Amino acid sequence: MVKLNAQDASFLMLESAGAPMHIGFLLTFKQPGNAPADYMQKLHAKLSRFAVDVEPFNLRLAHKEGLAKLKPEWEVADSVDLEYHLRHEALPWPGGERELGLAISRLHSEPLERSRPLWECTLIEGLHGGRFALYMKIHHALADGVGLMQQLTQVLAESPRGTSLPPWSAPIVTVPGTKPTQSGDEDWRRFFEGLFADLGKPKRERKKESRLPRGPRCLLNGSTTGRRRFATQDIELGRVKALAKAADATVNDAVLAICSGALRRYLAEFDRIPADPLLASIPVALPREPGQTIGNSVAGVHASIATHLEDPRERMTAICAATREAKEEFNRLPTAMNRAINSLGMLAMMAMPKKENADPDKATFTNLTISNVPGPKQKLYFHGAEMDGMYPVSVLAGDHRVNITVLGYHEHLHFGIIGCPDTLPSVQKLAVLLPPALLELEQAFGLARAPRRARAVAAR
Repeated sequence: MVKLNAQDASFLMLESAGAPMHIGFLLTFKQPGNAPADYMQKLHAKLSRFAVDVEPFNLRLAHKEGLAKLKPEWEVADSVDLEYHLRHEALPWPGGERELGLAISRLHSEPLERSRPLWECTLIEGLHGGRFALYMKIHHALADGVGLMQQLTQVLAESPRGTSLPPWSAPIVTVPGTKPTQSGDEDWRRFFEGLFADLGKPKRERKKESRLPRGPRCLLNGSTTGRRRFATQDIELGRVKALAKAADATVNDAVLAICSGALRRYLAEFDRIPADPLLASIPVALPREPGQTIGNSVAGVHASIATHLEDPRERMTAICAATREAKEEFNRLPTAMNRAINSLGMLAMMAMPKKENADPDKATFTNLTISNVPGPKQKLYFHGAEMDGMYPVSVLAGDHRVNITVLGYHEHLHFGIIGCPDTLPSVQKLAVLLPPALLELEQAFGLARAPRRARAVAAR
């Protein structure tokens, strides 16, 4: 038996028909140049022969009754029916990005069966240009985006002839990069030193704020159903880096500014631009506990994305200031405290929308989640097929109707946008609005360039 921590358990406890709690990735590939006509059938047959023998893919929820359900545990499944978990589909003609987006929207709307290990993998053939896709989804209680991305990256090869394994049969390799910069004791020592040092100092003047941060009420917040709509967009990483350098900002600040510009245009068309700035939840990866290979290790900060400012240059400056302050606040607290605060905050954010928000001016919490996940910098291959896209597919938390998650792969940033189409119109329009928002920022910082055709947008 493996006990779940508070954060992982909350994803199970707060899941409902209107709020499925699985995450995923959509990987797209170019078939090898010498691929036979039955390449996809052979690939499916090959993957079907691998045993499901690594965590988290061989874990399932232990059956419990009564109050024992409040303390969920994982157990190793005696056997896993791979025929159920590994699917094979084909897109209808013409196999474009719209058809792919609709297929992922349907697959991501379907809840995972709790009597089985909580994951599914679908091979999708028929994508135009001799391409295909792989869509993997897994319950958020078993993995966060960074952990799942690392596992998927490890099973891919760095050359067309390299060895590839399915994630459910590949040994887990601990990836460095999230090691704590200091010990837990040092964390707490710095925290208390700062706390005592501030005792005799005059307090800085700060605006009176609610203890619970709340964004302005708008179309992005409210009730949702379990239906999901998925759209993607690609933007050249070099352009975003150049913008960040020109603005003396981070790449993450530039991503937030691009999203802010797109959200302004979207709200102007479908609702209104609130007088107060939208407030974004921004996940932050935490060091994993010793020996931790499954589950979540993430906290979050919230920051204004300055959507109330019309001038894109002023907007970028305001976003940089907001994220800098949010990081300072976050870094003052020990990792253990940030982890605990995030678990409690998640419970509050997701539980409160069950009661109708009667405030005419404020959302229940933040307006949306915007996440930036670092990804592989080199080209990767799967059984000889070159991966040309890696898109995150996330969840809608609380009363959020849209989530924007970004992942860097090779020379591009890949945006995955998930929304509730029953309560948020034209989710795919947000993806279409990202390139114009980037161009607007480039012009504001003297990086103007001739408009170019963006790469295809899924679900356009």
